[in-house]
Amino acid sequence: MDTQLFYAPCGYITTEFDGRITEANEMISNLVGEKARELKQRHITSLLTLPSKLYFQTYFSPIISSYQKVEEMYLTLHTNGGPLPVLMNAQERDGQYEYIFVKMKTRDDFENELILAKRQVEKILKDTDYANGELHRLLAELEMKREEIIEANNRLENLAMIDPLTSVKNRRYYEEVLTDFLEKNQRDGFVFSYLILDIDHFKRVNDEFGHPVGDQVLQDLAWKLEEEIREDDVLVRFGGEEFVILLSGINEKLAMKIADRIRGNIKDSEWPHSPITISVGVSGVKSSDTKDTIFKRADEALYFSKKNGRNRVTLKE
Repeated sequence: MDTQLFYAPCGYITTEFDGRITEANEMISNLVGEKARELKQRHITSLLTLPSKLYFQTYFSPIISSYQKVEEMYLTLHTNGGPLPVLMNAQERDGQYEYIFVKMKTRDDFENELILAKRQVEKILKDTDYANGELHRLLAELEMKREEIIEANNRLENLAMIDPLTSVKNRRYYEEVLTDFLEKNQRDGFVFSYLILDIDHFKRVNDEFGHPVGDQVLQDLAWKLEEEIREDDVLVRFGGEEFVILLSGINEKLAMKIADRIRGNIKDSEWPHSPITISVGVSGVKSSDTKDTIFKRADEALYFSKKNGRNRVTLKE
């Protein structure tokens, strides 16, 4: 540990993944009242009060496993001077966990109630068998809450990836999946093609029939496009009346045929107010591609399609 970190004005600890302390700085040593070298090889939970130890063991592992970091976890250190509230942040880096501890003067109401309940359980635990049963019940409740939190986080994460109007994937999901596709291309030679399509004269639909009808057209188009693609392909609403399709395992020549099939099926579909057509730009992936370059080629191809009569497909090599 370098000198600046050792004397930093906040507690700093590194541990193995199993929780054994490998490094500790002077501030954490001062906080708990033990020399830094004496903290090595101890488990990090040995520094915590019993309620905080239970809280840490219940929530820390699932959170850092999901996000590789933990932010603003309120804990209480067990020190020679008595319980000491701290705010802990942690992250996974270079095969270990790093922790920062900052002293806190106040705790939020929920944390205070939780600590009070745990202290009551701790006191009863010393005297009666009933306390042991209460502790097991509390742990079961905490486990259930942990699973509920994880499930709720998963639902929120999925909702954050969905366009609320059309219910297809949104721009945020696009950024993640395109990065993944490009990394697989550079690593494994994974082939895919990029389609960007735009509704022709969409402003006319909004102007003549109103925005509610325009929204219905977007919803209907999204549903029709989902019917056209395979399970491994990706459909996203890119913005406004533009959609992007990533065709997994498809080269640009086959992508042109698929794009033209989609264009023709959209043109021949029944629409409640006026005929709808689309213009499409196509680009195949190159080993040197970034998100910007593959988008730029497809977008230039889309511009050519729209400039040269619309209702057509253009490939940009």
